[in-house]
Amino acid sequence: MSRPLSLSTRLSVSAAVWSLIILLAAGLILSAIHRRATERAFDDRLNIYLQALVAAIASPDETERKDPFGLGDPRFDLPMSGWYWQIDEMFGEPPETQSSSSLFGTRLPAMPATRGRSDGSAVTQGYVTGPDERRLRVVQRMVQTPEGQLHRVRVAGDADEIERSIGAFRTPLVLTLLLLGGLLVGTTGFQVAFGLRPLVKLSQAVSAVRRGQADRIDGDYPPDLAPLAIELNLLLEANREILDRARTQVGNLAHALKTPLSVITNEAAAEQGPMAEKVREQAVVMRDQVDWYLERARAAARAGAIGVSTEIDPVVAGLQRVFAKLWREAGIAFDCDVPAGLKFRGERQDLEEMIGNLVDNAGKWAKTRVLVSVTTVTGPTGPEIDVCVEDDGPGLPAAHRAEAVRRGRRLDESRPGQGLGLSIVADLAQLHRGGLHLEDSEMGGLRARLRLPAV
Repeated sequence: MSRPLSLSTRLSVSAAVWSLIILLAAGLILSAIHRRATERAFDDRLNIYLQALVAAIASPDETERKDPFGLGDPRFDLPMSGWYWQIDEMFGEPPETQSSSSLFGTRLPAMPATRGRSDGSAVTQGYVTGPDERRLRVVQRMVQTPEGQLHRVRVAGDADEIERSIGAFRTPLVLTLLLLGGLLVGTTGFQVAFGLRPLVKLSQAVSAVRRGQADRIDGDYPPDLAPLAIELNLLLEANREILDRARTQVGNLAHALKTPLSVITNEAAAEQGPMAEKVREQAVVMRDQVDWYLERARAAARAGAIGVSTEIDPVVAGLQRVFAKLWREAGIAFDCDVPAGLKFRGERQDLEEMIGNLVDNAGKWAKTRVLVSVTTVTGPTGPEIDVCVEDDGPGLPAAHRAEAVRRGRRLDESRPGQGLGLSIVADLAQLHRGGLHLEDSEMGGLRARLRLPAV
């Protein structure tokens, strides 16, 4: 499943896409407007020549009418120059046609009505393909002389001139729009980053609380986010109050249960017989069960604390000093490899209990050495610490490893203990959203791999 996009990416991408769409639409509209304006300007030039021809035809002076070439543009005299005029007598007997020298004896094709347009007067504009296969822009007008003769007057110009003008405009237009698009994308990114900066600041403040670097969210926030920061602080305070009450109630429950159990144990110790022995046995079982579940309740309350962190190196160093003294006579060496600065997201007491139980279990089976190493890894929900406790003992078969972490299970009665060590570690790790795994060690014995959330 793909990872959801961040707010800044969503805003930047959406703004960039819409900006580009708007710029593209603006470019097309401006290009169409420029084409229309260029065509009108070209038509205006052709209309000047058209009006001169119309004036020559309509003039009553026969001399002037036979001299319609005084248009002042030599291109009408150059053969196949792309600039032509043609006058057709519509109903003459026979029909008479006059044309510019540039047509060189050819004729302009008729302009289909579907390809032309009228500007609201008698003049019609459109495009045709000339005698030299050149695209021409044509203006046309029907003129009736005072004698009643009807003439069709046409003036054509090279349409490549229009395309060159449009092309000369299109290149700077595209460059300008690209530059404007880049500026819009850049300013949008800046606006998004500037607008979301308070959210980033709030996220960093919440992360600092989670890592244990702060106990509340401080700082000034915009009116939109200030209520959220206040509510988060109230939530943190409420969470602390709930945890304090839970710890108090667990302590009260422990005191309330242990006192009657102590009385029962003492009374049973003063008596003899099978009944007293059975009472003493069950009282010990009840006390162990009470201790187990009360400790689990305390751990659950501590695991729910927000903003608590523990540095690992001092904890392991303290355990090393303790177990080195305990194992001195047994000749078991305790080595550790813990980088400085690594922090566990939880309370010190839980970390000491988890690593301490693993080290104690390893020491019971080790021949000469126990090693504790800690590294950092990337887990599915964030950074994690990987605590490995291994020994050079006989190890544990893979088929028995799942049974070893069950509460109260002892696979070898020759070693002291109640069978709670590994199960306590597994439960505490689960409460902290971690886990315990048993595997073979390169030292020859068992490796207990503990995964816990890191700061």
